[in-house]
Amino acid sequence: MTISGRITRWNMHKLSSYEQLQYHRERRTKAREDIAKMNSQAQAFNNIQVQKSIAMGDIVSRVAMARMVSKKA
Repeated sequence: MTISGRITRWNMHKLSSYEQLQYHRERRTKAREDIAKMNSQAQAFNNIQVQKSIAMGDIVSRVAMARMVSKKA
């Protein structure tokens, strides 16, 4: 027995045990895919922040070196 339309907690009991199992498997698979996608996006944003921090450190270092050189001269 299949249900046309959206499956909800109120009509889930109308599905056979196998169909319920398949439905939950599909939901878990979709959730894993969504989590993997969000994880990759978070990793990309993290890499951007790391690169930004490195660049800021380079700028601060260059300014400090320029000040040291100007004080020696």
